[in-house]
Amino acid sequence: MKKIFLLAFGVLLSGCASQELKPGMIWMYTTPDIKSEKDPDADFGKYQSFAVYPIAELDKELHVNPIVEKQLLFLARNELELLGYHCANTVDQADFYVGVVFANEYKSEYIPPSTSIIPWYIPGQTQTTYMNLYGSTGSHWGTATTTTPGYYVPMTITRPGQYVGAYYPYLNVLAFDKASKKLVWSGSAIVATKESDVRRSASTLLPGLLLGKFPKASEWSKQHDSKNGVFGCGFHIVTIDGDNFYPVITGVWSGSPTSRGGLKVYDIITHIDGQSALNLPFSKVRAFFDKDQGDSLILTSHRGDKSFEVSLIAEAEAESQLKWQKAEIAGPKGEVTMTVKQAQEGLGNIAKDELFELVP
Repeated sequence: MKKIFLLAFGVLLSGCASQELKPGMIWMYTTPDIKSEKDPDADFGKYQSFAVYPIAELDKELHVNPIVEKQLLFLARNELELLGYHCANTVDQADFYVGVVFANEYKSEYIPPSTSIIPWYIPGQTQTTYMNLYGSTGSHWGTATTTTPGYYVPMTITRPGQYVGAYYPYLNVLAFDKASKKLVWSGSAIVATKESDVRRSASTLLPGLLLGKFPKASEWSKQHDSKNGVFGCGFHIVTIDGDNFYPVITGVWSGSPTSRGGLKVYDIITHIDGQSALNLPFSKVRAFFDKDQGDSLILTSHRGDKSFEVSLIAEAEAESQLKWQKAEIAGPKGEVTMTVKQAQEGLGNIAKDELFELVP
């Protein structure tokens, strides 16, 4: 199943203020600052497998939460599997191993009270007065209308003092060569956000860090193509509440079995062929989708407060390339349209610096 039909982009981003917060999104106040360094002597062409390793076990002075570290390593594992690397059971079986250093500092500052004077408009008024008029012919009732024009007056506005602040989740991913124990790659990401859970922040930051900066495995395309059936959808593993991780639909090809089945971008997959998808790594979820033409796939999905089940039949890979001309992809401005050619090239017309959208 080729990668262009089983999309798995890490483009679950913060929406704008007017959008509903989608699974995998966080509100961000700044553009994520992402940096990476690669050892020029490191030969990533020879790397095929990796292992995740809790750095906290090496450095007890880090004082990190071991549960959170394990969950962040799980997210990092999914990104590396998406890049074509195989997750080994132990470090001894891997070509390199990866660790994560993290922090989630909250910073605030006090904004003192302030007073300002603004022009305040008082609208004009029209008054009608009834009166009795006396004359040679007797008395008569009449009206008199007077109009007062509108005008501006100075208005003093006092704003009370308040504290304003944000969380600053910081992630540092380190990759070490297993044989030499040398650091061969390092990447970091930090952002200002109102999200207090670093695990939810990592669901957004790690795709932009690893998918955009870490080298792909030399066998990347082959690991995405073992059978000839395709369903026309993409997914990504994100955490919904910090503790539970599910695959979320991030791409739907128009005219595909997924599209005809009614699935949409940001639907949460809770069960696949009757088995729970909770906390399954990317490689195991992808294995469910690896079908031949004519094979069926049953997905139980959750959207909003509703759950529903759909049955999909895999179509032929070669024919689908001609029939499916575009896809709805989770992108920086919600769901964007991409052509088959753009998807084959990667992220199409989505620039790397547009992977994250700011929220005021």
